[in-house]
Formats: sequence, structure tokens, C-alpha cells
Amino acid sequence: MKGKDLLSIGDLTPAELLRIIDRAIKMKKRRAMSSVLAGNTLALLFEKPSLRTKVSFDVAMHQLGGNSIYLSQNEIGLGGRESIADVARTLSRYVDIIAARTFAHATVESLARYATVPVINALSDGEHPCQALADIMTILEKKGKLEGLNLAYIGDGNNVASSLFLACTLMGVNFKIASPKGYELPDKIVRIGRRSSAKSGAPGAQFYQEAHNLQVKQS
Repeated sequence: MKGKDLLSIGDLTPAELLRIIDRAIKMKKRRAMSSVLAGNTLALLFEKPSLRTKVSFDVAMHQLGGNSIYLSQNEIGLGGRESIADVARTLSRYVDIIAARTFAHATVESLARYATVPVINALSDGEHPCQALADIMTILEKKGKLEGLNLAYIGDGNNVASSLFLACTLMGVNFKIASPKGYELPDKIVRIGRRSSAKSGAPGAQFYQEAHNLQVKQS
């Protein structure tokens, strides 16, 4: 998948997802610096500030031999002072990868459309694919397998739930989500996931609404 964008877990095949996780587990066990990204620079383009996401990408690039540059919304003015297309084209001349943490999923899609370097979705309102990859990696480390496992998710069908659902359906994990009525997974995500589950053998998403023994306090 060299040179490929990662905007959604659905952008990956099961083999690609497993290859990423397998390599990550091996590198984690070695606990050694690498030169695999030597000479490469990552632009961290964040509309939304984040402690864990920023540190994770920054440290990862350092450990892989590369460099990172943090660009906040105040510095860029994404979609305001600078159009998304201009930001994408300009950064493509300076850096090798763009990781974007945005409010709207359409923003990362636009960045990928105009950029000539790979774009990674570091969070949008639609998906959080890197979080899902980390979750699946942890499950594999603890359980030793993925196919046939049952994963229960309690909460609204947000960006994290959407990416985790898609990852599970790719890898044959049975995904069950309990969400209050009106906060289910988006229909588009469910359709994509069920197509994947038909290939992997997982049954896809099963939904349990508030009326079915799920009590949710309204704040």
C-alpha cells in the first residue's frame, strides 16, 4: 500500500490491515530505533488539538527515523485564510506525508484529493482509523487471534465506533454495539461493513437499542 491514503479503515484490505499490525507488533517487541522513514517529514495538520494523537505521531516518526512538523489551525487557517486545495498542494512540495486531524471528514477527503503525498486521517467526525488499528492490535496481542471473537461496544455510533466496526468486519470479528436510539452507526458505514463481513465470515453489526436493556443517562 505504498503511497496510499488512509482516510478510512475501509481503504484497507484484510491483508493490508494485518500486515500493518504484524509489523507494529514486531517493532514494539524490538524496542529499537528504525531508519525505515529516514529522510521523510510528516506534517501534523491539526484543526483540533490533541495530547495523545500529537505525541503518538511525533514520537512514532522520531522512532522510525523521520521528522514531524506540527501545524495548528491558527497557523494554517485551513479553509479560511488558506483554501484546502492550496494547503494540500503547498505541503506536498515540502513534506512526504500529511496527518490531518479535522472536524469534517470532507476536509481530509479534500486534502487527499489535492495532495500528491499520502494523507492519513488522524481523526475526523466520520472516522478514527488509527485508533481502530491500535485497538485491533491490542486485541490481537491479548487474545492471540481475531477471527471469531465477539466485541461488545457500548456507546453512540461515533467516529471511533465506525472505524472499529469496519476493522472488525474486515478481520472476522463479531461486532455488537449498544447505542441509544438516534445515535446508531451511520447507514453508510453499516453498508460498507456488512459487505466486508460477507467476505470475512463475520455477521456484521448487531444493534441493541435503549429499549433493549440499555439505560443511558441524559446529561
